[in-house]
This record gives sequence, structure tokens and C-alpha cells, in this order.
Amino acid sequence: MKYVLILYLCSFAGQPQCTSSSIPSVEFTSHYDCITEGYKHAYVRIKEFPVEEVNEKKLAIRFACQEVNTKPKINT
Repeated sequence: MKYVLILYLCSFAGQPQCTSSSIPSVEFTSHYDCITEGYKHAYVRIKEFPVEEVNEKKLAIRFACQEVNTKPKINT
């Protein structure tokens, strides 16, 4: 089974909401590999925002590792 990492930008000021998502173009061969990279990507992404904006909007990066079917389709 392969996994893809999905990152969500979320604000926890007031009603929590996640407004955007991105999927790095990498597939992982295990759930472990995917989640460890998720923490790394989340750290890098949150550092791209000014500290004031992170504090004001209470920004956080949420991520998920989704299984993808990699079996080829057989045409009959």
C-alpha cells in the first residue's frame, strides 16, 4: 500500500476552520514514513508565516496520510 501526505492550513481563532490543503508530490511506502514526513512538512510550512500572523490567527498545520490504490487496472 502507498500513502500520500495531505497538509491543511487551519486557524483556531474562534470557530476552528481549515481553509486550504496541499499534497506534496511524494508517495510513501509506509504509514510511518508518511507521518514522520508530515511533521517535517508541517514545521517547514508554519515557519513560512510571520510570527504575528500565526499568533493572531492561531494558525496550525494539520496533516493526514491517505492510502492510495497503486494496483493497475486491468482492461478486459
